[in-house]
Amino acid sequence: MKLTVRDILAAIDARFPLARAEKWDRVGLQIGDGDTVVSRVLVAHEVTQSTLEAARGCEALVVYHPLLFRPLENLDFKNHTARLAAQCIMQGVNVVAVHTALDGAPQPHALGDQLVEALGLQDAKVLAPTGHEALFKIVVFVPPEALDKVSQAMWEAGAGRLGNYEDASFRQRGTGTFRPLPGSDPYEGKVGHMEEVDEWRVEVIVPATQRDQVIRAMIDAHPYEEVAYDAYPLHNMAEPYGSARVGQLKHSSSLNDWAQRVQVLLNAPNMRIVRAKDSITRVACVPGSGASFLDACARAGVDCLVTGDIKHHDALKAKAVGVSIIDASHTATERAAVPMIAHVLQSTLKGVEVLSCDIDTNPFESS
Repeated sequence: MKLTVRDILAAIDARFPLARAEKWDRVGLQIGDGDTVVSRVLVAHEVTQSTLEAARGCEALVVYHPLLFRPLENLDFKNHTARLAAQCIMQGVNVVAVHTALDGAPQPHALGDQLVEALGLQDAKVLAPTGHEALFKIVVFVPPEALDKVSQAMWEAGAGRLGNYEDASFRQRGTGTFRPLPGSDPYEGKVGHMEEVDEWRVEVIVPATQRDQVIRAMIDAHPYEEVAYDAYPLHNMAEPYGSARVGQLKHSSSLNDWAQRVQVLLNAPNMRIVRAKDSITRVACVPGSGASFLDACARAGVDCLVTGDIKHHDALKAKAVGVSIIDASHTATERAAVPMIAHVLQSTLKGVEVLSCDIDTNPFESS
């Protein structure tokens, strides 16, 4: 079966729901045609001249940072963004952006979760959630021989994730009844006869944004001609989501020692430090630009924020509210994005060659 750019978008949306992207962001298909058949995909941090050269021979370029972020007033090729967009079109490469959809993905699949893991933080949770996703419960009745197949299909489509657990469900055995009518093609029983069959009732929880794809996957995997299922909206909310995380160091550290450790862990040669506290135990981290979380850090008793893109007045504010900062750079805090996106596409798009671009797009150099 030939796969298209739409299949790329579906694979991304299943793991990194595009509906969770920030309202100001631009994610999804940025350049191209969703019906384009793809055989090779390159995953890169962003669209640059170098990454476009690496994408030659690929029908799609999946990037973390959007190329088209602010509206273009014209297509004057003296404009850097317009020139790159035109090259994408001439090269025949479709561009898909993920960005804050990855930042707001379900735990532990968000970019901030990978930053937590890299830093070795313990008991990490979302700091200052940007949203809570509504939940649905899907209930379906399955014959015993199809139980595993149908359950697996729903899990793979995004159902059954609860905090740090996945593949969650509830199962109860019972008896189903039906009478096949003329024109039906029953999986079991005879037309016109009242039937009783052994079935499992399977319940899974699914985020509202993934409800339809879970139902489609369930129906496709189910052996019945007519599938009996229910979809209930729930009043309880899923775990909060957002890009920032807060956790604990295993052992308290001085700011200097912790900064040296961060520099090694994140491969961050262009690091800067704002000193508000010398003893560090409680740490927050935000991929990319995290200055907007300073107030949340202060309220949460954070000793040190690890992030990037700290400006002069951000640093002054940090000192005033008592939060030290390690500015490890925008690039270093987002470095895990490419392998995370590539892994999802490689495990989902069977028959498509998915390549990872290791070109470092960090524009800064150490003096």
